[in-house]
Amino acid sequence: MNAQEKNISIEKSNGRFYTPGFIVQNILDMSGYYGASIVKKHVIDNSCGDGAFLVEIVKRYCENAKQAGLSNEEIAQDLCRYIHGIEINEIECNKCIRNVNAVAQSYDIDSVVWDIKCADAMEVKDYNGKMDFVLGNPPYVRVHNVGDSFERVKQFSFAQTGMTDFYIVFYEIGLKMLNQSGVLGYITPNSFFNSLAGETLRKYLIMNNLIEKIIDLKHFQAFAATTYTTIVILKKTKDTDLTCYYQYDEKNKIPYYVDELATNDFYIGNNFYFSSKNDLRLLKKIFNNLGQSDIAVKNGFATLCDDVFIGDFDFNSAYLIPVIKASTGKLSRIFYPYGRDSKLIPETELQKDDALYRYLLSYKSRLAKRSCENGGTEYWYAFGRSQAINDTYKNKLAVNTLLRTIGDLKLIPAPAGVGVYSGLYLVGSTVKMEMARKALLSDDFLAYISLLGKYKSGGYYTFSSKDLKAYLDYKLAFEGGILA
Repeated sequence: MNAQEKNISIEKSNGRFYTPGFIVQNILDMSGYYGASIVKKHVIDNSCGDGAFLVEIVKRYCENAKQAGLSNEEIAQDLCRYIHGIEINEIECNKCIRNVNAVAQSYDIDSVVWDIKCADAMEVKDYNGKMDFVLGNPPYVRVHNVGDSFERVKQFSFAQTGMTDFYIVFYEIGLKMLNQSGVLGYITPNSFFNSLAGETLRKYLIMNNLIEKIIDLKHFQAFAATTYTTIVILKKTKDTDLTCYYQYDEKNKIPYYVDELATNDFYIGNNFYFSSKNDLRLLKKIFNNLGQSDIAVKNGFATLCDDVFIGDFDFNSAYLIPVIKASTGKLSRIFYPYGRDSKLIPETELQKDDALYRYLLSYKSRLAKRSCENGGTEYWYAFGRSQAINDTYKNKLAVNTLLRTIGDLKLIPAPAGVGVYSGLYLVGSTVKMEMARKALLSDDFLAYISLLGKYKSGGYYTFSSKDLKAYLDYKLAFEGGILA
């Protein structure tokens, strides 16, 4: 592990990723923390780390307080009274205090008694209902990694469903800290848009009309980790029930306005989907479609030990059949221990194939350790899962699930007797299969996949069998062909 990987690993275990300066600027600007209006306003970063947000907050406060004519002594008192922070790690907390001291001193302001607590934000109630601004970058860590904090995390309302991420709890903590007209500005993972863990949070935000702005960073990764993030601005007293949607200019590191969305534009099927209003209409048509096509979308073979089952074998056997890797289109051979009736070939039959059986025995201990669907020692040479086995002797169309452009889409025929793994496949009537191919090789399909927001590194999107089925049902629901 190199130094950079080690640092990322440490940060992930602590749930702490340091916020780049341009993101801090973005969040403060989009939250309205600038200009003369911030003087005498309470602001807190409830997971302040070494002070990335508080440093900029103090800088802005000092500049605007001086412009308002406050003396250095008055500003020092204000910094103590109106600027707040919480950090659970003592070393980081002390660094934060040193950093904000340095900023204040650059404005000739000394002797500030900072209200920056070394404490667990889950336990601090002093600021509830008092803050004009809650700004920051909450910790990113799954609830099962928080050790002794697990039970306390699960006491929060937003942590009652799914495998909660710690940052979701910090939305609840932050909202409780806001006063009646307060503003919350966070950068967090966007996983709460459609995860089970984020369900309660989504419903709360909608019911209380809190979402003022969404800044979608999409594929842009602001942190040294594979985390896809969004900037969320929540406001207790919104003028309308509309949400301003922004995307992110990676080159200039600033948000740019896209559209103004009503709740029913982006809150679809109890999940959040953000794009322009026009693009979201397509998504709603697909999700609201009640038609069904006879095309089935399924996951390929799951051996749970591909390097043993699949390869360039140096022997022939009746139990080796062709197999397509849907993700790449590569054709190989796979050990397929099933008959045309999809039932497992008895081990006594395999023993008659000397070369094959010797090969299998050399891997028996490894195969037996898999967590297989059927369990039982008699199934040691079976696939790990039964999926796709019933369709081996049907005509299929293999589909890869990683796209950046429509040119990345691989649609590869897998005739009867050819298996599919590492991706999806379609199975259905010949006529509908050709229509499905046409439907997938369209701009609509790429637009739909991007709207789902399932990002992968390198600018790619992914999708599930359920996602693909919904799209094809929309396109192929009627015999007349592809729907407009």
